[in-house]
Amino acid sequence: MAQNVLPGVQRLFVPTVKSPRLLISLKSEFQMQRIFQDVRYGFRQLIKMPGFTLTAVVSLALGIGATTAVFSVVYAILVDPYPYAGADRMIPLRLQESSKEPRGFGLTGTQWQEFKKSPVIDDAFVADDWSLTVTGSDFPENVEAGYLSSNAFEYFGVPAFLGRGLQPSDALFGQDPQPVVVLSYKFWKRHFGGNPAVVGQTMQMVHKNYTIVGVAAPRFTWFDSDVYVPQKVTQDQALGFYVGSRLKPGVTLAQADAALQPMIERFAKETPKHFPQQQFRVHVGGLNEDYIHDLGGTLYLLFGAVTFLLLIGCGNVSILLLARATAREHEFAIRAAIGASRRRIVLQLLTESLLLSLTGAALGVLLAYKSLDAIVAGLPRYSFPHEAAIHINLPVLLFSTALAIGTGLLFGLWPALHLARTDASEALQSTTRKVAGSVRGRRTHSALIAGQIALTLLMLAGAGAATEGFIHMLNIPLGYDPHNVMSVGIPVHDGTYKTWEERKNYFEQLRSKVAEVPGVTISGLSTNATPPSNGNRTTFEIQGQSATQDVHSRLNFVSLEYFPALRIPVIQGRIWDKDEDQHGALVAAIACVIPARRAASVNPVTAIRYE
Repeated sequence: MAQNVLPGVQRLFVPTVKSPRLLISLKSEFQMQRIFQDVRYGFRQLIKMPGFTLTAVVSLALGIGATTAVFSVVYAILVDPYPYAGADRMIPLRLQESSKEPRGFGLTGTQWQEFKKSPVIDDAFVADDWSLTVTGSDFPENVEAGYLSSNAFEYFGVPAFLGRGLQPSDALFGQDPQPVVVLSYKFWKRHFGGNPAVVGQTMQMVHKNYTIVGVAAPRFTWFDSDVYVPQKVTQDQALGFYVGSRLKPGVTLAQADAALQPMIERFAKETPKHFPQQQFRVHVGGLNEDYIHDLGGTLYLLFGAVTFLLLIGCGNVSILLLARATAREHEFAIRAAIGASRRRIVLQLLTESLLLSLTGAALGVLLAYKSLDAIVAGLPRYSFPHEAAIHINLPVLLFSTALAIGTGLLFGLWPALHLARTDASEALQSTTRKVAGSVRGRRTHSALIAGQIALTLLMLAGAGAATEGFIHMLNIPLGYDPHNVMSVGIPVHDGTYKTWEERKNYFEQLRSKVAEVPGVTISGLSTNATPPSNGNRTTFEIQGQSATQDVHSRLNFVSLEYFPALRIPVIQGRIWDKDEDQHGALVAAIACVIPARRAASVNPVTAIRYE
């Protein structure tokens, strides 16, 4: 029997044999036992130092989780939010007037047909939206309907989840469209319980029967509509439609502006009511331009902050590993003195570093999944495209995890190599620090600490500026009291109440019934809810000034109760009385509000103050 004594393991008695298979088997078994021994010892060492372990693991988990979750949101909202074919070439048409914000405009059916033939346009569709009511059942249900030209589904290039989308034969130019409807995925789930046999069934809306021909894909949420029906397009010059378009491959936004400018100017002369009176220039931008403008800066700033957090976490781990290795120099000198090889010491330190990194990475992945839901829930409802599929971005998750694990291995290997070359007798007789205490070690240690401090100060400065801006926004006076106030949209379909008297009575009955609900203190009517972005953009003239001067404001039609419901103070003058309200008198209050009775053809919004 040959006896082999190995450092750090129990004695093994291996019989001398000639079979190479048996030797290989015993060697593999021995290596596995050594790995398990290193892992067990590593766990014991981490448990013995809970402060070190907790700090390192939390640092890595926060960095990995926050970076992955935030970048997943950034990517889904700002980089690749749409499932549509050629989404990077889709452009909303807008007009730029001097220094004002770009505004949309509408084209007639004939203009749309000509617009599609532009040499820079690949395809275009027209759209509108309106509220409808599902009838024919015990309980009517309000639905948001998207009216699309019959080429829209072909334009978007998103296959239907069930059945088909709208097709050209559903609405020929100048003719009444076919009574067909495509359900949105969410409405299909909510109203029909996800029944796959819904295609071919009949659905009644506003007492008209529609044949269900398909269910849209889950990410097809254009206009956030519940249902999609064909839009009737004719040569009527009074009707203006939203036009969505897609540029031909290779056409830049600047080229599109230049090519479309003369065409849109000619359209403005044909239908001046659809366009501003002042000079304008065509402004085309990406489909996601508004969201990038409104939310992009915030998300990129947040992503920068969590990236710094990841770097700070990796810095924390590196400093902790270097300091811990220095404190254990005496321990490893003793191991070397009793026969442990350098390779054995290096493997032991790497095992401990890997355990630490993997634990932090595992918690970071869990944190990323949990925090992503919280971030999405905290985003304002209309601040991002609802087509966006926000989920964990795997490449970023893998990169963050690899960075964290690489940091643990690198800064675990560095002191391990130095400790493995330590002279055992000298280390046992002296407490001189050879890893972190050397000139190069001190410089590295100082550089890591300086980097951490710099990143931390940068994060604190950014957080302070963001907090200051947030507090400033909270303290901006709104001009009204938003507390305990809610607004409820009430759809009114065309032709439902044909006379002014019928509309007036309906609105007043609606308002008074809401006011009688327990807990409601007062209710008022408005065509467009609350300031500051309520009302419709309107041009007006001021006596004594040139009529050619194009002055804009926002006009909102409200009832008398609107002002006390929102607790809007009257600084000067008065609010109209009930008699003026009943007769729709031509009076106004700055900021541009006049009685709601004169807006009886549009959908009202009930402003309700409750206890």
